[in-house]
Amino acid sequence: MPAPRLATYSIDGATRYGVVTDNGIVDLSSRFAKDYPTLREAIAAGALTKLVEDAAKRSPDHALDAVAWQPPIPAPDKIICIGVNYPDRNAEYKDGSDAPKYPSMFLRVPRSFVGHN
Repeated sequence: MPAPRLATYSIDGATRYGVVTDNGIVDLSSRFAKDYPTLREAIAAGALTKLVEDAAKRSPDHALDAVAWQPPIPAPDKIICIGVNYPDRNAEYKDGSDAPKYPSMFLRVPRSFVGHN
């Protein structure tokens, strides 16, 4: 089973979250917003498995082209990123550099993120 793709998006002026499938988005916020208003609360509660299992039983609620993508986690406290975090990075970049001994770490600020386009 492929890894689930979770997203935050806007539709009809409302910000929502759900699971992205090849055929659309299963809206989880319409079913779980009382307990988990955003993906941030769902992650904090350890509820992602529960949400993904529920989504697997449902058909998409929204077409992919009907939504505006938002940053996945609203209002994050801090964002720690890992760069060069996969073994084939150098083959992909084809920049002739040696593979680093350790991945790079860097911080991002919340305003530096945008939704998927």
